[in-house]
Amino acid sequence: MALLGTLIISVFFGFKIYPDLEYSGFSSVSACTDECYEQYVAVNGTTVEIEQRKRELANADEFSSIRSLWAGCAACHGQNGEGMGAFPKLAGQTSDYIIDRLTTYKNRGQVGTMSSTMWAQAGMLSENDIETIGKFIEAGIPKQ
Repeated sequence: MALLGTLIISVFFGFKIYPDLEYSGFSSVSACTDECYEQYVAVNGTTVEIEQRKRELANADEFSSIRSLWAGCAACHGQNGEGMGAFPKLAGQTSDYIIDRLTTYKNRGQVGTMSSTMWAQAGMLSENDIETIGKFIEAGIPKQ
């Protein structure tokens, strides 16, 4: 049985997958040196310049530190905080309201029926994260 299965997989690979494989003639691990590197730097800048540009972009967005956290919030509360099913609407709430609720959840306080769901979420947040999320929601969940 095992040999028959191996034969079927081999035939499938040989006739269906292998003909579409493309060999580029280069090794899979390559290094960009000399002229290649000079062209790369001319287009993109040095690694230090690239990192400085990234930092400048992050500093220009006061909410950059919590944008990745918002994806977790949006999974239940909606991308724009509009609320989904059993999960309440966050859009339009004040910063103080959000900070109070997240702090209560972080301390494993009971607010409503979904409190236990929020305990783990809020437990991972720092005080700075909680304040920034509050400002973010009060600002209307601005796009980047």
